Amino acid sequence: MVLMLAILSWSAKNGSLSGRVTLPNGRPAVQAIVWFSGSIRSKALANAMVDQRNRSFIPHVSVVTVGTKVDFPNNDIIFHNVFTEFNSTKFDLGNYPKGTKRSQVFGQTGLAVIMCSIHPDMGAYVMVVDTPYYAITDKKGDYHISDVPSGRYGVQVWHESGAKASFETTTSDNSHIDIPLKR
Repeated sequence: MVLMLAILSWSAKNGSLSGRVTLPNGRPAVQAIVWFSGSIRSKALANAMVDQRNRSFIPHVSVVTVGTKVDFPNNDIIFHNVFTEFNSTKFDLGNYPKGTKRSQVFGQTGLAVIMCSIHPDMGAYVMVVDTPYYAITDKKGDYHISDVPSGRYGVQVWHESGAKASFETTTSDNSHIDIPLKR
């Protein structure tokens, strides 16, 4: 009972972060990645996947934490390949057929632009962060991150258009932070 009260008391002290991300033209930044970095580091995610269906990577934009193994199953009717040059480290998972999968561990922060050498129109983005506080914006450009302790954070935002933002902020319980992106 004492442990339960301590856990409830600790989580009650944490708030949430939310806001809207906009592109330089004022439109919503759909599928922008927002992350708040502080003293707490991330743990590897248990399940991460970028699927291959209908000659597309799904999801198109994703976020994983350092040390996460990402599965790349081929659920299409044709062969696919997954490759990238990520932080000066190249990987190429080779060609593989429907019903099989290959995997890759992302051991450092940064952006991986995922491509298929067979289908040059296929592409996806995997952002690797070292924080548990991240989100991908929705169709309105809104983000929400739960259970974030008040404190000082470095904020990073990336959008596939090349627009981004980087700044520091201090948060309190239930902070609302709108973020305009720049090129």
